[in-house]
Amino acid sequence: MIFRDESENPRISMNWRQKFFIVVLDLAILVELCIAMASASANPETFTPSFMKPFFLMFIPTMVIGFVGFRKLRDRVQQSAG
Repeated sequence: MIFRDESENPRISMNWRQKFFIVVLDLAILVELCIAMASASANPETFTPSFMKPFFLMFIPTMVIGFVGFRKLRDRVQQSAG
């Protein structure tokens, strides 16, 4: 089907803590990108490897922290005792 029914798609709802956490992660990745670009610009002849090594050394832990932190900041649902 060309047009999807919006009721079929699951809605992702985030609380304010998760939204703030995502904004902080986005800013952290932007800072990491700037740091990697600045360090790589010192060696223009080997720019790509000079960029990728520091960027991915910072980016991968940031993403792991992001996935774990996003799940930890989820709203807790009270389980009823039977």
